[in-house]
Amino acid sequence: MKENTGKSKYVILGMLSRMPQTGYNMKKWIENEYSHFWQESYGQIYPTLKKLVAEGLVVPSDEQMNGRGKITYCITDAGRKELAQWLRKEPEIEKLRYEILLKVSFGENTEPDVLLGHLDEFAKRNENMIHDMKEYMQYFELLKEQGVDCTYSQLTALCGVYIYSAMKDWAGEAKRIISQREVDSQ
Repeated sequence: MKENTGKSKYVILGMLSRMPQTGYNMKKWIENEYSHFWQESYGQIYPTLKKLVAEGLVVPSDEQMNGRGKITYCITDAGRKELAQWLRKEPEIEKLRYEILLKVSFGENTEPDVLLGHLDEFAKRNENMIHDMKEYMQYFELLKEQGVDCTYSQLTALCGVYIYSAMKDWAGEAKRIISQREVDSQ
């Protein structure tokens, strides 16, 4: 389970401010649109939804779909007010956690080829994420042509493009420096 930062409440309220959704749809939305900067597990989403219902910030509505019950949640006026108050607060300082950076930091304890392999894989993952973010941006453009304003979602995808591009570039430079170090030490 991911670390609970107490922000799950606002992630859910923000998504419900756009449209009513099920917990499952919220998880999928987070995985697709926010994965480059935010994660939430089912173990965070469902308990948070239960708490939001108890606080009167969202309301559930039971629907039947193919004989299976699913609960769609809607934000209340109180939920919109809570979200608006949170949006006005200064964001906390962001914390970065990249295991690759730890491994490079302790790189003197392994062979350079091990690190070069890790960096290759890291660069590939970042290249894939750049591709995904650009696809999201194209999708948001299509929605915009249909009259759906996705400006703010486009901005988060654009941030993803910049972040993943920078990390991919860093991996290339780190590989160059490690390779050159090996040449110089021979």
